[in-house]
Amino acid sequence: MSYLKFEKEQLINLEYSLNKEVLRSNRAGTYTSTTISGCNTRKYHGLLVCPIENFGGEKHVLLSTLDETILENGSEFNLGIHRFQGGTYEPKGHKYIRNVEFNRIPKITYRVGNVVLTKEQVLVEDEQQILIKYTLEDATMPVKLRLKPFLAFRQIHNLSKANMFVNRKFGKAQNGISLKLYEKYPDLFMQFNKKAEFIPVPDWYYNIEYLKELNRGTNISRIYLSPAILNCQ
Repeated sequence: MSYLKFEKEQLINLEYSLNKEVLRSNRAGTYTSTTISGCNTRKYHGLLVCPIENFGGEKHVLLSTLDETILENGSEFNLGIHRFQGGTYEPKGHKYIRNVEFNRIPKITYRVGNVVLTKEQVLVEDEQQILIKYTLEDATMPVKLRLKPFLAFRQIHNLSKANMFVNRKFGKAQNGISLKLYEKYPDLFMQFNKKAEFIPVPDWYYNIEYLKELNRGTNISRIYLSPAILNCQ
């Protein structure tokens, strides 16, 4: 039994869910943190935040978030959520969350029509690494899963801006890729347990707001996007 559980009615209510934050850490000094709706509201929120030796061990957000999109019968359903300038949320993936359970390994359940998808994630105990497991619990036809990583490569108290120094190249890894946006950073590997199709379409996403930072006068962030596609049949 889960020691903490949130139901659909709580999760789709952003006034409620954006004020419930999650933090998980490991012995390597790495952490993952966001809200229960999956929308980052602080500069130091991120899916993979690590101490970087070349920067004196300061913590840096390498991977801000990972947007999942379910593709079924020609339709796309984006499970991500971001707040843009002016208070606009796009996409609104929180409406597909049915429940969030917190136990030793947190579990999120999404439902899109007849598709039920669960996501579990855990930090490796002594490594700067996060493992994410997707399970297709139910579906009436073939389903594909598209993953779009939002890269940051920035110190947790700073914000990213579009610039000419970013490295747009990527390396190949087993069932995945490696990326390093700037010098002195380690390579960020994104790998899957099965063959995945990677489509490099790097772009900047502008004017993303961090709700909790609005009162500090540092509310705008620009995050680098590099999409990858994982096909789950």
